[in-house]
Amino acid sequence: MSTPSFAELRFYSVEPGRMHDMGARFHGPLQRLFERHGISVVGGWQSSYGARSPLFVYLMHWPSLEVRNHAWNGFYGDPDWYQVRTETNRGSELVERYDINFLRPIVPLSSDDLNEFEDIELYVTRLRVGTSRLASQWIEGTAPAQLARLGGRLLGAYEYLTGDDLPRAALFLGWKGAQDRNGALSTMEVDPLGRADRYLLHHI
Repeated sequence: MSTPSFAELRFYSVEPGRMHDMGARFHGPLQRLFERHGISVVGGWQSSYGARSPLFVYLMHWPSLEVRNHAWNGFYGDPDWYQVRTETNRGSELVERYDINFLRPIVPLSSDDLNEFEDIELYVTRLRVGTSRLASQWIEGTAPAQLARLGGRLLGAYEYLTGDDLPRAALFLGWKGAQDRNGALSTMEVDPLGRADRYLLHHI
């Protein structure tokens, strides 16, 4: 039985002082390996603030769990991955720890929208138990207009399917500048959304 489409969100804690090396690995040899094994990345960023920052963050879309597992099994079984890992670690692991979560798309993020904005904010908000459907309706119906009035844009939104402290949602917000973003610090903390972890993301 095939599973429905979903997204995969990864957070990597990188060895201090080595974010540039992580970016070089991601944009260089990993891109070739990703393409070889059918791993399509929507976006990859460094967080300049947020819990455990700096982090390396990236998002993928998958048509099914079967396709996802086949792709990653091929990737981790590829001898070229071990060579790339050894060469880019340079004697010590680049990644100290990582978190992987699966997400249900509410408003799928498109890579075509990412270059329009100086600042991209990942807004991971807690939801009241039993309000996931109401939150999805608010995100799709009310959030875009509310953000537009504040100089922002809803680029993508997802409901967490895995992880701690569920239910949660992840929103990708685009801002033209820091002034607009700072002026909206409390705007999104409205029922049915709750307190949130906020990450400011930059391309590396």
